[in-house]
Amino acid sequence: MATKEELEAQLEIARKDIQTLATMAGGTVREQLHGGMEQAQGKVGELSEEARAVYDSARAEGARLRRVTEEHIRENPFGTMGIAFVIGMVVAGLLGRK
Repeated sequence: MATKEELEAQLEIARKDIQTLATMAGGTVREQLHGGMEQAQGKVGELSEEARAVYDSARAEGARLRRVTEEHIRENPFGTMGIAFVIGMVVAGLLGRK
């Protein structure tokens, strides 16, 4: 049978082993957390770039549609005024009906 001193020595070795394992596990968790954060930041950056591209595309399309509309109005001023007049009459007629 082991003596009290031998049991205490073995217990101390076991404590040190547990502490070492806990330190190693903590380091591994920190490394994984750091890697996950870097990956998440990369994804956010990618999404931000995609959002910027969609915004730029929508803005360019809006500017193009505005130019086309302005050109159509310049080329057909009387037709545009006639359409505006008819729309105004329809809206006035609808608002006049109570």
